[in-house]
Amino acid sequence: MRNKLLFSSFFISFLALISTPSFLAQGIGDRNRPSSGGTHVVSGKVRLPDGSPAVGARVTLNNTDIGSSNQSTDHDGEFSFSGMPEGNYSISVKLEGYQTESESFTIERFSSAGQGTQMAFVLRQPGQPKADAKGTNPLLKDVPKDAVSKYEKGMEKASKDDSKGAVADFDAAIATYPSFAAAYYEKGAALLKINDLDNAMAAFVKAIQLKPDYTEAKYGYGLAEFQKKNYEVAAAAFGDVIQAKKDMAEAHLNLGISLFYLKNVDASESELKTAIATKGGEKLAIAHLYLGQIYSQKKRNPEAVSELEKYLEMVPKAPNADRIRQAIEQLKKG
Repeated sequence: MRNKLLFSSFFISFLALISTPSFLAQGIGDRNRPSSGGTHVVSGKVRLPDGSPAVGARVTLNNTDIGSSNQSTDHDGEFSFSGMPEGNYSISVKLEGYQTESESFTIERFSSAGQGTQMAFVLRQPGQPKADAKGTNPLLKDVPKDAVSKYEKGMEKASKDDSKGAVADFDAAIATYPSFAAAYYEKGAALLKINDLDNAMAAFVKAIQLKPDYTEAKYGYGLAEFQKKNYEVAAAAFGDVIQAKKDMAEAHLNLGISLFYLKNVDASESELKTAIATKGGEKLAIAHLYLGQIYSQKKRNPEAVSELEKYLEMVPKAPNADRIRQAIEQLKKG
């Protein structure tokens, strides 16, 4: 009852420890060692200065361990890289007639398997300076300049993987402007990266209290509850996010996985299939892994085999690949 009241009052954006005692259990959820394969998704959107989609922009994703990957944005200006491992990345966007834009980021070793990293780029004309944060983020519109300055320092540290330093700067921004919803959200995101789940949740809750429609904060809250294995609360959170963003594949995915652990496999199957069918969801390899588990439980062996083979096709170097191949052979034998 408390959880329902909590979410009806004010709530509710790479998933989970796979701790199920089955052939899927080992590998993906081992958070004490780096994986040899990747399950993360890096996606985003590129816009022209007028806000329209940048079609055909060249996006290059670099990782020191796996090298470079390239693709062009689609008709909506969007891109998506799947099967990415943990590590340090740089990403650049090029389109003839505009400046090259670039960013650096890190997928943490403690990031949930299948978690998505979202990027956004606005191209600039040659010589055009970057707009300041206040000019691009509506959440900063009425925030005092001093608070924004401290917030920007925190964002810079966060981009350099200095989560603790970022939290200190976000706290300084909040001390200057206590109603700073964006600072609370970014503080929560930084705390989530260092696995300080309780304090991350408190920061997300405060962001939502200040801005009840803050979908990103609701999603972050859901991820924190999920990592604490509070699957009922996490499911409520992701369900609320979906009410605002029905096309958010990652929310459907996380809801599906939460329902799986709540043993509501029919609803889990539905959400996982919706995640895959949603634009961008076709890159979420982890959904196929869970569907394979569900179909195995339901004795629908051919479908289980199909889903597990799709997962291995998308993530051939997954740390649990050998175990899954053995499971596939067992399922084929009936």
